[in-house]
Amino acid sequence: MPPSTLYKVINRINPEWMWRIYARKAKKILPQSYLILSFDCDTEEDVSVACEVHSKLLDIGITPVYAVPGELLKKGEKVYRKIHEKGAEFINHGGREHTYFDKKHKRHASCFFYDQQSQEELRKDILLGHQTLQDVLGITAKGWRTPHFGTFQKREDLKFLYSILNELSYRFSTSTSPLIAYQHGPLFKKDGIIEIPVTGIYSEPLNIMDTWAYFAAPDRTKLPSEYTKEAQELAHFTSKYPTLINIYGDPSHIHDKPEFFEAMALLLKTAQNVNYTQLLEKTYEHIRTF
Repeated sequence: MPPSTLYKVINRINPEWMWRIYARKAKKILPQSYLILSFDCDTEEDVSVACEVHSKLLDIGITPVYAVPGELLKKGEKVYRKIHEKGAEFINHGGREHTYFDKKHKRHASCFFYDQQSQEELRKDILLGHQTLQDVLGITAKGWRTPHFGTFQKREDLKFLYSILNELSYRFSTSTSPLIAYQHGPLFKKDGIIEIPVTGIYSEPLNIMDTWAYFAAPDRTKLPSEYTKEAQELAHFTSKYPTLINIYGDPSHIHDKPEFFEAMALLLKTAQNVNYTQLLEKTYEHIRTF
């Protein structure tokens, strides 16, 4: 039975076991629990509320990380420059916009999926995102998140991605699903790049704890109050076992949702807020290579 299939079976039998498996691997790497909150700013709606959200989180004690497509970084240059000057880390999120406004349904929809592009197009987009961060913010990125990364998880996909990131002297990527964290731990090295999987929902370990599912999806079945409850459960776990909470969302989903900020305050009680670069400084010597 492939390891991924085995973990899926364990997840169906008892989700709590998944977190026990995670804890055994995490304690070999993490000296304590850490919280990384990142924002994928994929629409102009995010630009309009990003400063407001950033200020609210600073008041709580959290400095988010930002992943902004290059074209949107240019459109929101003044906003993102202000956020960068306040100490936020920015990572490469590609060059092209990867959402569009669906006039029929009056909402944003996804496009430009990496698994549907040629390797030449992917290379161009990664390089464009890298160059735009230099041009707009004056920074040389060292980290990456794949747009719509859930569709770009095959071994050959990641191998190609890491080859480009190595050419750019990147240190890390955070572009894999929670399943990978249960298999290899909260962060690990593969093909010269440190991969940092995103965190799963506590009661549904294989599903990503993102803001879309709880606050924005038009057909959502999850409630904002449930997001806070899941954060509370996760905080309880992190109070007992060293854990990396690596969660992300979109500012436009949560700028006016008190449940989200309550959840972040709960997580901060048991985990230290860091960005990706700071995390590597604290854990690098313990990271395993696969």
